[in-house]
Amino acid sequence: MSIFQKVTKRVRDGTLKEIGRETRWIYYHTRAYRKAVLTYVLLGLLSTGLSMVSALTSKELVNSIVLLGAEGYGGRRIAAVGIAVVFLAALGILLNAFISRYSARINLRVSNELRAEVFDTFLRTDWESLQQYHSGDLLSRVNTDVTNVANSVLGWLPTLIIKLAQFIASLAIILCYDPTMAVFALLTAPFTLVAAKPFVSKMRIFSKEMRTVNSEMTAFHEEALQNVQSIKAFNLVDPFTDRLKKVQSRYYDTALRFNRFSVVNSSILSAAGLLVSYLCLGWGAYRLWRGYIDFGTMVLFIQLAGYLSSALSALIKLVPSAIECTVSAQRIMTIFDLPQEKVEGLAEVEALKKEKFSLRLDKLRFSYQSRSLVLDALELSVSPGEMIAIVGPSGSGKTTLFRILLALLHPSDGTAELVSGELHVPLSPATRSLFSYVPQDNVIFSGTIADTLRLVRPSATDEEIYAALKVACADTFVQALPQGIYSTLQERGGSLSVGQNQRLAIARAVLADAPILLLDEVTSALDMETEEKVLKNIAALPNKTCILTTHRPSVLSLCDRVYRIRDAQLTQLSEEEYRKS
Repeated sequence: MSIFQKVTKRVRDGTLKEIGRETRWIYYHTRAYRKAVLTYVLLGLLSTGLSMVSALTSKELVNSIVLLGAEGYGGRRIAAVGIAVVFLAALGILLNAFISRYSARINLRVSNELRAEVFDTFLRTDWESLQQYHSGDLLSRVNTDVTNVANSVLGWLPTLIIKLAQFIASLAIILCYDPTMAVFALLTAPFTLVAAKPFVSKMRIFSKEMRTVNSEMTAFHEEALQNVQSIKAFNLVDPFTDRLKKVQSRYYDTALRFNRFSVVNSSILSAAGLLVSYLCLGWGAYRLWRGYIDFGTMVLFIQLAGYLSSALSALIKLVPSAIECTVSAQRIMTIFDLPQEKVEGLAEVEALKKEKFSLRLDKLRFSYQSRSLVLDALELSVSPGEMIAIVGPSGSGKTTLFRILLALLHPSDGTAELVSGELHVPLSPATRSLFSYVPQDNVIFSGTIADTLRLVRPSATDEEIYAALKVACADTFVQALPQGIYSTLQERGGSLSVGQNQRLAIARAVLADAPILLLDEVTSALDMETEEKVLKNIAALPNKTCILTTHRPSVLSLCDRVYRIRDAQLTQLSEEEYRKS
């Protein structure tokens, strides 16, 4: 099969097209650094030029020493050339140090900005679409994959240009002195290309496998560390250790296969480079012995042969590097290709904030990814200031309904909207600002109590925070803490009881001061007296609509209406029915 046919096959099977698309994506998303990349290339070319001048100056220094005493080769000439050699060497060290520092700064900036963009994309991606990925896998993409892509900005195309320039410059100088030596030096190329052929064809496959097993490892660690309490409580230390060993075994096997493949190819490349170096050395020694070249030229040949070999080796190594970074880019692009949330109707939402409005669901249907219906033809109307309860067995769809109200999920059919007079605003990401949500798992973030509450309202004063804590019956235990609202919380509220975390989550939702409050099984860890007091405090808040889900019938008497979800249907219960439930 000819080279043309092989390239055509690569184009047809889409590999080169994919790599080209991924490379364009990388440079599009780092376009703000084009000037910095150009500066890096120019600095690299300057360094290459300095190396060539240094090699030529070293040749003159050797000849000056060997021919000392001959016409034109005195002590002054040696001193002058020696100073030039030292100066060029020092200048090269300083320039390379500057380039290293410059590239580190650019890499860090690109990495930070790209990581921020990827993280922002995660947060703005349609929630249901994002659920197909494990959080550990997403963590791997936002860290390892972003780092690979950021490093490629200076490590792929710029390095290609710089190393090509070094190769061409070295070859051009050798051609000027000895064309035969240039042929010997170029012998590295076919050896390298032949050895690199299987490496290039399999590298993309290995890269994908390594990224997959690395994500699996990250996902396992992240999930295990988040659930250490449950692992200990269920006496699962040994099973989880065994699971880790299985994950590590897959990683170990994949990494070793890739390592064996790399070692074989790199050994062939090294042997080819060494053979060509010896050929160049032998030819140079022969030419020197026959008097065709001088000692300085011999030294020049050796230096330039080294430059040629290193440049070609670097160019070949760019192939796996490019494949690795494009694989990482592909993994990031997969997230960017997911549907993004559309924040529309902000003007209508602002208009609703100035009015009282109702929540209406009309013939609402929903199913997860075309599976059986979770909610079927729901009809619900909630007026301003009402407290509505929704009951039903676990898995009946109560939390799903809340996710629809928050526009995290989208109805398969029917309408869900907020209504004020003639103004009808469909539920969307824009309407989330009209809801305060307290989930079942009481999400508490690290930081102080004031920090986690002010997330929903940064301008809140200490007095407003304490007022919200009082509504949630959390003010007493918070005031008893050594630093009050400025006491530091452990990760996920680990320093507090479940009931205390529940009350903090409720206080945060109250502080947000949104018109509609959604409470999803949030009083399950409270005693009945505290639960009743919290709900009465919420009911007393002015202009506050509350929708809550619960399994505890004790709170239903506080509600204006009670609904039950069963078999995907929503039905209103009479007082007699919910008292028996």
